[in-house]
Amino acid sequence: MEQVQVLSGVIAIGLLLLFGVSYFRERRQLRNGVWLNGFFIAGGIWLLTSAWGSGNPWLLVPVLLVDGLLVLALLLGIYGVIIFLLYNAHQVWRREAHSLTNLLGLLLAIGLSGLVVWQALIFGDVLPPPLMLLFSFVPVLVGYAFLNFWNYLTISLVYQLHRPRYRQQAIVVLGAGLLNGTEISGLLASRIKRGVTFYQKQIEKGRPAPLLVFSGGQGPDEKLPEALAMQRYAVEQLQVPEKDTAVELQSTNTRQNMAFSARLIQQRFGPRYRAIFVSNGYHIFRAGLLARQVGFNAQGIGAHTAGYFLPNAFLREFAAIMVLHKRLHLRVAAVVVSLAIIQCLLALA
Repeated sequence: MEQVQVLSGVIAIGLLLLFGVSYFRERRQLRNGVWLNGFFIAGGIWLLTSAWGSGNPWLLVPVLLVDGLLVLALLLGIYGVIIFLLYNAHQVWRREAHSLTNLLGLLLAIGLSGLVVWQALIFGDVLPPPLMLLFSFVPVLVGYAFLNFWNYLTISLVYQLHRPRYRQQAIVVLGAGLLNGTEISGLLASRIKRGVTFYQKQIEKGRPAPLLVFSGGQGPDEKLPEALAMQRYAVEQLQVPEKDTAVELQSTNTRQNMAFSARLIQQRFGPRYRAIFVSNGYHIFRAGLLARQVGFNAQGIGAHTAGYFLPNAFLREFAAIMVLHKRLHLRVAAVVVSLAIIQCLLALA
């Protein structure tokens, strides 16, 4: 027990140091979540072994209670998750557009329900052993997806804690779809207000006014570019001087938002610019990953998002991040499925 305690403590300290160095060198990395979650696991083991070795029940009881709750959550949590996702899907259906991306919570609830039924068939010995071995890849891939989601969620929440200094030369506000082709949605308004708030606070601190860059082209169902609608909203509704604004009118997705805005800022301020970008909190980590890919040296700050929308929004962001690294995930899936097939063939031989 003492050896486990020492080893887990050393590993926890090492992972914490690794996270610190990696995070402050480059915040926009998924691997930062791996180091941080590894620290939590190793640190939890150290706490448990330390409390156990002390023989003090007042130390041991809280640790066992927390561990017990975690085990209970793993055993029974899937039912709670399904119920929550169904309720949340109902809320999103009532308040948002009936698009596929807004139904991700419902689709996940259906998928998890199917997994529960599948597990019942396995534990009930309904399926023949070879078939059970063949489909053993299902829970493995579900577990793999869960670990990736937990890692993404952890580092996404940590990333939102970043507070840039009030010394920026430019603030990029990322666009979103316009209502009825011309109107600013509540979600987009929250992004604009967040950018303007930072702009105003920087001026209040006696620093030069940053340039507000509104980024967004014109979609097929829109009557004007998003950037122009955003600029008008900031100037007319929030009293921002038009001279302190600029528009980027060509982008049609987040990657282009970052690439085209970076080009505009470099042309005005040179290669050693200081800039941030604004989006909704759930979106800024993936936006940061894309900014890094296109060489845009900027960190993100998040705008407020209605609570009912967050579960579906985080699922959508996670799906998009999985697609960003699809080759890696497809290789992992191919290995897991291949091993399951091999197991099945050996059982039949």
